[in-house]
Amino acid sequence: MTERPRIGVFGGRFDPPHAGHVAVAGAAMRQLHLDRLVVVPARQPPHRDAGTTPPELRFRMTEAAFPGPGRIEVSRIELDRVGPDYTVDTLEALAPEGRLFLIVGADHAELEGWHARDRVRELATLVVAPRSGASSAGPHAVELQMEPVDLASTGVREAVSRGEDPADLVPDAVAALIAAEGLYRQSAC
Repeated sequence: MTERPRIGVFGGRFDPPHAGHVAVAGAAMRQLHLDRLVVVPARQPPHRDAGTTPPELRFRMTEAAFPGPGRIEVSRIELDRVGPDYTVDTLEALAPEGRLFLIVGADHAELEGWHARDRVRELATLVVAPRSGASSAGPHAVELQMEPVDLASTGVREAVSRGEDPADLVPDAVAALIAAEGLYRQSAC
């Protein structure tokens, strides 16, 4: 019997996707020996504010951060779904395709407040990316071996709103989209 494909699932608002997201994706691909990584921009995360950047624009930025073709793909699965973006629904849809690995930041390692979190744990192995100031992965998760991510999308938005160049914070193609669309300059974030 052949082993099922190993599929990473990496979701978030990606408002904007930044260098930390790219580093986590690369570490996950290498350390978990993933056959595929599905990056999933959320349309409306149920546990946080959707922000002001339209979902389609966040999708375009995420595609720019993870250009194809290759083993990393950006999925519209949550953007095209009606209703709240529950991770469990995304995992249920992807489960027939292979063995799933859900990649989250250490600040979400306990899945506190997540809809159907027990089912999430049944559907996927939880993989935790270390974050500065957040606790470790805990006993029921795999921790990526990498430097803690000390960057957040909020910080990128704030830097741009202050007139700073985000070139060191985001991939070049994302910085170009931020500039072309005039993102984050008018808001106080």
